[in-house]
Amino acid sequence: MQSDERRGRSRALAVLTATSLALIIAQSVVFASFGIVLFATAPGLGLSASDSGFAYTVVVLGACIAAPAPMLLIRWIGGGRTIILGQAVLCAAFLILGGAHALGELYAAALLGGVGFSLSGNSPAVFLLSGWAGTRAARWIGIYMMIGMLGNAVGPPVAQALIAEVGWRGYCGVVALVAATMAGTCAACLREPPLDNPREDSRSPLRRLGRMLRSPIFLTLAAAVVASQICIITVASVAPPYLAAQGQGTVIAARLLSIEGLASALATGLLGFGVRLISARRLLPISLLAGAAGLAILASSVDTALLTAFAILVGVSVGGATLAVTLLLVRYFGPVQGAAALGAVWTLAGLAAFGPWIAGIIADSSGSYAPAFFGIALLLLPIAAGSALLLPRDVPDGRLAACRD
Repeated sequence: MQSDERRGRSRALAVLTATSLALIIAQSVVFASFGIVLFATAPGLGLSASDSGFAYTVVVLGACIAAPAPMLLIRWIGGGRTIILGQAVLCAAFLILGGAHALGELYAAALLGGVGFSLSGNSPAVFLLSGWAGTRAARWIGIYMMIGMLGNAVGPPVAQALIAEVGWRGYCGVVALVAATMAGTCAACLREPPLDNPREDSRSPLRRLGRMLRSPIFLTLAAAVVASQICIITVASVAPPYLAAQGQGTVIAARLLSIEGLASALATGLLGFGVRLISARRLLPISLLAGAAGLAILASSVDTALLTAFAILVGVSVGGATLAVTLLLVRYFGPVQGAAALGAVWTLAGLAAFGPWIAGIIADSSGSYAPAFFGIALLLLPIAAGSALLLPRDVPDGRLAACRD
């Protein structure tokens, strides 16, 4: 009996390790570092600011288009093979990018990068961890999410160092090799949990989302996630060229993006304990206001200390807002509908893909990304005000009853 328990714990630990490594690789090379790679490719491929911005937009669109796919693939091939497929798609994306000589190849690589990201983590990993970890599932999922967010801290400096050493094409080759190795590691470590066959459950929570998707509560929370994602995605995409135009080196840009990612990861973990002191309903507007303040600093200052404050504020903002929205969805709509609502929110977050593209258009016309940063900061303000008016979960007025299980 003890031997069986020991083997079960070893398998669960292997699943946690493999899924966490797959997520940190996907997070670091796709969303955290793709802007730096685009900045490096621009001279060789003759990219304008709008070309680079649209390439990053394609990454986000690819991720959002593929977001529902894991739930189907888990039924067909299992959670482990879904993650393996995601790493294989990432490998293909960077092989294409490393050999790109035209915009079409760049956009194809960007699309595959987004798809690979969505298949590599979150839904399939949560499925596996929930099945293997048992009563420790919440704790392990929290560890998994924190490790994944650390990809935002690790990715930019590693990408910058590799590009400086071997060039951007060499960097793409390294990433392709790492993704292929990770796919093999996942094949060795990941096994399906001892649960009922997911194919046997034909029910879909999406069939019951209609009323909830039209509720003011859901729309407010969805707007908060979309706005915070516009903030983080636009910054990750265009901060390197913007800071270079302000006389800052690319090393500074990578360092700031790393600080931002670290702040986001730490905020997610620490605020998970902090919600006992400050409710998620109050945490959300505070987080959005912090993001607005950080963007205002980025748009108006080149001082190193203030830019560091910008990175911390934006990182804490995105981490806090993501955590708060997740907790509030479950609090307002219950665990089952709340989980389904979270999937719908992240699908709507695909609208954030237009942030880098619009920022590039603004930069081409005005000569600077600063107006775009100010615009996003202004967008966060009314959403923060609206989220501050959210009803407490325990108001017994029945207005949310129709949206719950």
